[in-house]
Amino acid sequence: MVTVISTAQHIARKSHRCDSCMREIEVGTVYRRARCVDGGEAWTWKTHLACQRAGEILWDHDIRGEEDCLINVIDMDHEDRGIVYSADPETFHQVWPGRPAPGHPTSIQ
Repeated sequence: MVTVISTAQHIARKSHRCDSCMREIEVGTVYRRARCVDGGEAWTWKTHLACQRAGEILWDHDIRGEEDCLINVIDMDHEDRGIVYSADPETFHQVWPGRPAPGHPTSIQ
């Protein structure tokens, strides 16, 4: 079982990869860094704050990822995105910029 031994918010001094959405955490972006251990292995987990929030929203709805952890953004399906949108539209638009809100198709021009 994964144990989080510390968490903190940092300002990126160099580019990182978000472990939840796999997109870039750009220099100057505030992000969350967690130090984790499991079975003798240790690693650092870095996420955009909005990706972290999206996972927490689903956690609050009893939707979990592998090994009872927060679900990653890249693993969220249409229904999960709908739950995130219903709970916090701003987080939805930060995590999925340019994507129409669930139930709101893009207009044809």
